[in-house]
Amino acid sequence: MTEEGKVTPEFLKLYSDLANGGAGAIITGHMTVGREGKGHARQTCIYDDSYIAEIAKIVDVVRSSESDCKIFAQLSYAGRQVFHDNKIAECVGPSEIPSPILKKKSKALSVDEIKIIINCYSDAIVRVKKAGFDGVQLHGAHGYLLSSFLSPYTNRRNDRYGGSIKKRITILREIIAKARESVDDFPILIKMNSSDHVEGGIDDETFPELVKQVEALGFDAIEVSGGMWDCLVRSEKELGFFPLPIPESRTRINTLEKQSYYVPAAEKLTLDIPLIVVGGHRNVESLEDIIGRGNIDFLSLSRPLISEPDLPNRWLEGTGSEMADCVSCNSCLLEVKSKPLKCILKQNRLKQKILKNLVPHIWKLIVK
Repeated sequence: MTEEGKVTPEFLKLYSDLANGGAGAIITGHMTVGREGKGHARQTCIYDDSYIAEIAKIVDVVRSSESDCKIFAQLSYAGRQVFHDNKIAECVGPSEIPSPILKKKSKALSVDEIKIIINCYSDAIVRVKKAGFDGVQLHGAHGYLLSSFLSPYTNRRNDRYGGSIKKRITILREIIAKARESVDDFPILIKMNSSDHVEGGIDDETFPELVKQVEALGFDAIEVSGGMWDCLVRSEKELGFFPLPIPESRTRINTLEKQSYYVPAAEKLTLDIPLIVVGGHRNVESLEDIIGRGNIDFLSLSRPLISEPDLPNRWLEGTGSEMADCVSCNSCLLEVKSKPLKCILKQNRLKQKILKNLVPHIWKLIVK
């Protein structure tokens, strides 16, 4: 959006291209449910009724496409992951856990403040339904506010919002219960970390029990991802992958074995609702095999569709390579802090060469 909260033609074209490119469903970029939870100045907003008409334009461009693409709005609150130059957002979390990578220090939320944020989420869900979306997804991954409540690494409270898994999911229980009073059976999905990639956080051993308890709250689907910004101070040896922002979007995916990196954790789950998995999907033959095994219902992609919005149609038609052309350099995600989202490989050769080679070295100067 613009800083005044208006959608732009470039913004709408992104969703139009994805819908016409063959995606079965689109989950939007994360929309903030509260002004103080705004991750950056131009983030999409849905914390006031005045934004309903703006985000409805996303629905309109998707509905006007030639496909039967569905559209879901992703909702978030920045929490403790706030850049030093963000003058709008408050840096908050369930507990006062300092970030090893960001300058701003987080403040522990009071119970009354948590209740206000719960109302922000439930009100935003109502607005999303009024705007005509097919459903909503709560962003409970990647270290943002809901993620920080779910993780024992960032949630060290000893009240009803922290401690056991049952208590750490209280904020989700109260959001979904309040929202259901107004939206009935409107689809509500959630995105979750299978691993925070930090010591003392959610990991592959504790995730199955967490996800079962979250499923019981009444969500309609769960998307599996992983990572939070704090993990970026760890080494490649400790993580098992090269630390580069954004950590849920790994780089150097140059072999089949490095692709679809959250599938192993997801395939350990037995759920009664649809299971979605994101992360490093690059080869269509491999993806067909994953779906054919029956544990996973949907596969989601981000960077490959930034590079090739029409990739689903291309794969469906069987044209070109079985590989996506995304090289997982992450430069698109680094540039988006100040510029429109685009693939640098589609830009001039000099710029792509400079960015591709510098990103592994300069990101620590930008992300703080």
